[in-house]
Amino acid sequence: MACNENIIKNIASEVTRNCQGYGVTVEEDFVTYLIELLLVNPKYGKLFSKHIKRDNLEYFVNECVAMLTKADTAIHTLKMQFVMQTNYDKLQNLVDKHLESIENCLRPLVMEIVDEDPGPDEDADYNKLFRKISIYIILASGLGNPSSITTLKEGVAALESVFSMDDLKVFVTLTAIEKMKQLGELVQLVSGVRLFNRDCKKGGDGIPDLPFNLVDASNACLSSLSNSLIAVMQKVNTLTTAVEDSIYIQDETGNVCINETTGFTAEEYTQVYQLLAFYRQYEVYTRRLLTDVELMLNSSSLCVERVRRALEELHSTVKYKAAVPVLTVFPLFAKLWQVWRDMQNIMYLVSTVNRTITTLESIHELITVPDVVDKMLIGRKILTDQERMTNVKIDEKLSLGSLKNYVTTSSFNVKDKDVQFLGFCAISLAVGALIPGNVRIGYIKLQGYRYGFCNVRMAKRFSKTPERYINEVLNYARNNPHIINLLNIMEDVEKVKDISVLVIKYFPKTKVSDKDIQTEAHPVESYIEKNYTSDLWKWKRRACQWATIVNCRTHSTQTIYSHLRSDIQSQTVHPRDKEVQTKRDCAVNTTAKGAFVWGIRGQLGDGQHMMPLEEMFHAEKQKGG
Repeated sequence: MACNENIIKNIASEVTRNCQGYGVTVEEDFVTYLIELLLVNPKYGKLFSKHIKRDNLEYFVNECVAMLTKADTAIHTLKMQFVMQTNYDKLQNLVDKHLESIENCLRPLVMEIVDEDPGPDEDADYNKLFRKISIYIILASGLGNPSSITTLKEGVAALESVFSMDDLKVFVTLTAIEKMKQLGELVQLVSGVRLFNRDCKKGGDGIPDLPFNLVDASNACLSSLSNSLIAVMQKVNTLTTAVEDSIYIQDETGNVCINETTGFTAEEYTQVYQLLAFYRQYEVYTRRLLTDVELMLNSSSLCVERVRRALEELHSTVKYKAAVPVLTVFPLFAKLWQVWRDMQNIMYLVSTVNRTITTLESIHELITVPDVVDKMLIGRKILTDQERMTNVKIDEKLSLGSLKNYVTTSSFNVKDKDVQFLGFCAISLAVGALIPGNVRIGYIKLQGYRYGFCNVRMAKRFSKTPERYINEVLNYARNNPHIINLLNIMEDVEKVKDISVLVIKYFPKTKVSDKDIQTEAHPVESYIEKNYTSDLWKWKRRACQWATIVNCRTHSTQTIYSHLRSDIQSQTVHPRDKEVQTKRDCAVNTTAKGAFVWGIRGQLGDGQHMMPLEEMFHAEKQKGG
């Protein structure tokens, strides 16, 4: 394969830079983990099978960037797997790595002590070397900080009680290997002396109360994990109930399909499948941590008891005695230190578990449950894995006895391998649904593996062509890399990474039959086209006319009446709901009554008199008549 470790590292660097351009920050080591999982898929692995082309590399980088920037549930599942893979391991391996890291940190100081070669009369150099050995012992034992004057004085005094200046001069003459061996012995003796002095209330500055702290921390960690497991199992039971009826098998082809007749699309079910995979992975890790913490709690209780017994044995040995033989007391100091070192290792493991829990919870906080889950649960009762196992009819179970390679739960051999796919239904996994297998149904055994099923019908179908459905699970896993490490099938996926077409989909056959069909005499109502004619020459004549019209042009001509053209605007009045008066009352103009005083102007004497104007008016009118 053209992709070696250096090339994968370079690709991871480029993917990381491109993600930063989108405002997404990812660890380069996590990108490397993702790339290694993607390369087991021949869709990507064959891009670099012979030699690397820039176009193929660019395509692969864009695919990785699209996955990381999308940050769906599958990516969060991969992050959780990466955290556990890089930060957690078997307990003994964690302890060994921790002790190795301490040794690597102190190696420069050890080499400086080993390389010291003071002269026989240089007391200052011997005192300096003695002080360095004391500092090394304090650091290696983890019993305080040598920068503290009190702690350093206690360390020097404890070293002087088991290692004199004459012994130091002999130490200088030893070989490097012998010096390192004696340093290890001094760590045990001096640390045991300091622990004994602490118990005697004669020192112990900087030494924590490890027996009490260890049990308290273990109980707190156990309680936190128990609460987390309860919350995770509630999510698991809810999501499993939502999708347990979403899978069906086509009778004719045997294809595993998602049931879309329930009113939900395949994309919605796929989203819930990924969410269920996340919580199943979270459950696996929580149970693993819980088992380890229970073991730590039991070990811590035993260590506390061993420390108590070691101290009692030391007290009984040195009590009422001015001097004790070295061969008697030194092994007791070393024994006390070994037990204390075991408690330190357990405390380190507990702190490691707490850090891991915190990291997993931070990833869990990024997960949101879609609203479609609540719709899927309408009319359903949420069942646990144990309650789901009780839904098996006896007659259906008895029908499985005739299946090939069928084994019951009680017929397991202790030499057999564990159930494949973590006991999940091998049929449902073909589309990514993590439905737990029902152990009451039994298993189908194939090539040393046992495969579980969620119902009898799927077990019967699997027994007909088991290799086909196993390949379908492997094909789904390599296209969805978060499933690979969840089901622990990395080796199986790598075996088929060079096979491009792992699964052949079958399609139902088209059914053909001869049948007589009676049609309606007149399915369409009668209609007579007025312009229709059967005369071909009339159609030709019309075509010539239409062709002539196409070539014609319409234009305007000025006439003597052109000035009469005008734009006329019409004003309309919107109707109004008002009363209209059609009649009106008017007065009649009649002759006004009046009087005229005769003789006022231009007349002498007193002959003035009143004359009625009405009479004069009527008299004139009569004259005129």
